[in-house]
Amino acid sequence: MLGRPADSTVGVLFVLAFAVAGTAVLPAFAVAGSGTQPAAAAVDAAGSGCPAAGVATGGFAGSNAGDGPVASGTASGHSLASYPEAPQLDVARGDIAAIETGIANGRTGTVRIESVGGEFNVSLTFANNDGRKPATLYVNTYLAGNDSAVANFAYTAGDNDRVAVADRGSVTGTPMPVGAYDVTVETASGTTTQRMTIDEPEVGDLTLLRAPGDRFEELDTDEDIAAARESGLISEPTPTGDGPEAALGDTMVYRLNASGFYGLMAAQGGATSEANFLTATGEDGAFDLSITSSGDCESAVDVAGSVGDGTARVIPDPSNETVYVTADLRRVASQPDDEGALRGPGRATYAFAGGTHVVESNTTTAVDYAVADRTYSYDSDAGILVRSADSGQRVAGETNLAPGTNLTIEVTGLDRDYDASARTTVDDDGTFGVDVDLSDAPNESRFTASIAQIANSQTLLTTGSAEATAVLFEQYESPSSSEADRVENARVALEDGGFLAVYLVPPDEQVTRGNLIGRSGYLDPGVHDPTVSLDRPLTDSANVVLVAHRDDDGDERFDYPADDSPYRIGDDPVYGVGRVLLDGDNSTPPRSPQYLGVTLPPAEAITGTPAPTATSTDEPTPTATPSPTPTATESDEAVGTTELPPPTLRRTDTPTATPVPNGTAVGTTGPNGTVEPNGTAANGTATVTDGATDGLGPGFGVTVVVVAVVLFGAVALSRRE
Repeated sequence: MLGRPADSTVGVLFVLAFAVAGTAVLPAFAVAGSGTQPAAAAVDAAGSGCPAAGVATGGFAGSNAGDGPVASGTASGHSLASYPEAPQLDVARGDIAAIETGIANGRTGTVRIESVGGEFNVSLTFANNDGRKPATLYVNTYLAGNDSAVANFAYTAGDNDRVAVADRGSVTGTPMPVGAYDVTVETASGTTTQRMTIDEPEVGDLTLLRAPGDRFEELDTDEDIAAARESGLISEPTPTGDGPEAALGDTMVYRLNASGFYGLMAAQGGATSEANFLTATGEDGAFDLSITSSGDCESAVDVAGSVGDGTARVIPDPSNETVYVTADLRRVASQPDDEGALRGPGRATYAFAGGTHVVESNTTTAVDYAVADRTYSYDSDAGILVRSADSGQRVAGETNLAPGTNLTIEVTGLDRDYDASARTTVDDDGTFGVDVDLSDAPNESRFTASIAQIANSQTLLTTGSAEATAVLFEQYESPSSSEADRVENARVALEDGGFLAVYLVPPDEQVTRGNLIGRSGYLDPGVHDPTVSLDRPLTDSANVVLVAHRDDDGDERFDYPADDSPYRIGDDPVYGVGRVLLDGDNSTPPRSPQYLGVTLPPAEAITGTPAPTATSTDEPTPTATPSPTPTATESDEAVGTTELPPPTLRRTDTPTATPVPNGTAVGTTGPNGTVEPNGTAANGTATVTDGATDGLGPGFGVTVVVVAVVLFGAVALSRRE
């Protein structure tokens, strides 16, 4: 077995602290000395510019702390949790012995306890009032050796039985000495003798176990702990280089193998083990405990506060010389009051003052451990779940939460117009899986799937052939009070990869490409939580729109508006709207802009698609020319003519469209709303109007040319005749 009396107490404190904080602990005293040092730790923290860390500690009153009785008063209603449940005659100095007297129902007997060396003897009167068989006498060896020991603390009867001290000769000022004792029970029916042995207390190792976070309330007694260990509900955490690792959402279970602690606990006279624990670690107690984080800024667990408010429990198991401390790391009191302060590697140390009945010199024990963020993954290559609007849709994955943890899988429409859920538990290997009924879900729609017990665990779930892209964003709080140079806390699902861009919402709430203020690096297909750097840092809290963009040209560089258009569903870009808040900024932008509009056209609609330019080798723009003059032939239908030159052009350039006198353009409008080059339509065909062109002189329209051709033809015929 492990340590006994005093070390157990220290162990409990340490374990509690360790359980509660998951942080490095600094011994409160030097190994060779008995002075306390928690104040120095506070000074160091203050000098570093970090928040002052409150240190939960109980200073040693002196080297003889714990030698005398710790409590006074009546035993009525005090906790029996530190009392063994079965007969126990071999105990550590400072523990509690359980002696079966054999006194019958309604009878009274005398119990004498005498040390073999004659230093200690006591005579007790025991009455069996409730008929319990056997009738049990409890002897608190921590108190029974004192002259001032009172019967209702040092000697206790089980149930409704009664015990009184008839005569005693105790060892002044100390717990009962180590050695052998004869226990003689005298009744009307005869006399029996048993041997009780008191050994040196010991302090052994500390073991870290864990249980599901939602089972903390169920672990209230040593019987609960034993049953949970047997069923596997309490399990060993994953070993790592930083020590055993549990998740921040787990219930931490610290098992200290120790003896000599249980009598000290019971001596406090409280109604619960927790009350006794807090009293035993006070200013005059034998323990000292400080717990700090191993990070740059020390954080401390408020051990007394956590035990006092029920987020940590002390569970003695004296029959097995074990003390359990359970802690709900989601709710324990800490300084600063930040759940995140308990994450990462740390060390817990407990100490017991020398010169007590447990140890001769100051003793400390440290345990390294790690507390990890709750993690998860879904069974999907890219994290995007494509399912059917039907029953039996499997959602599975893996988490680092303790086996047996209850999980609720929730499926919610992006517009919050649909909800479904299903419950499952984490298997021994950390996996989970459950079938969700989506038969009432709309098809061709997008949803979020999430784990209720893990914050920010949303992933995209689609039904049918819905676009597998979405942006989830609500708020980012910048740590700076002067500017925000990035945006975090956004989640984006990209079907084909791309980018996440940030646009500032202007005062009129109409977002255009001119409001672009930042973009992420290239993101592979799947679900991401990128940090988006801002080209134009925000100096005030503001609303922003985060837009998913494709990598259209495949160069993994953000090129919008030249390229890399926004993902679209229908005619709308895929985006999320939220706000960026500066630390200490009193302005509070609305969570949802009232008149928000997002106008981000595809890149090709902004840059346009150039039409081919006419050249001498490429389909030239047709111009008006005279009809060919018939040439004389041998045929009867041949008509002889005199060839006339065509009208002289003022320029040799390729004709281009120009405005006609009524102000209408010559040519057609291209796809981006501009006139196509060279007076051509988008398909490259020529456009002809009645107005003059640059290729022809002023007044030379199509009509003039036609008239000229007719006149030349008439003159030629008249000459022939």
